[in-house]
Amino acid sequence: MTKDEETYYNEYFDLFRSVGWSQILDELQDRADTYEIINIEDEKTLFRMKGELSIINMLLGFESLMERCYEDAITHSGQPE
Repeated sequence: MTKDEETYYNEYFDLFRSVGWSQILDELQDRADTYEIINIEDEKTLFRMKGELSIINMLLGFESLMERCYEDAITHSGQPE
């Protein structure tokens, strides 16, 4: 792994350890929990909610994705963990 790649991941890991990141995740989870099928009035609302939930789920899973990418980068660089 290059020094630039190491810096890239470390900056994300610093973010993930911050109180602000935890607050964002809590807010996003609370928002996701409010979506209910019963509130879907029409097709337009369905697609809006689907898009919003897609973005929320992407952000909720971003930390795990970055951890997996980091592990893959280490594995493929031949460096020990």
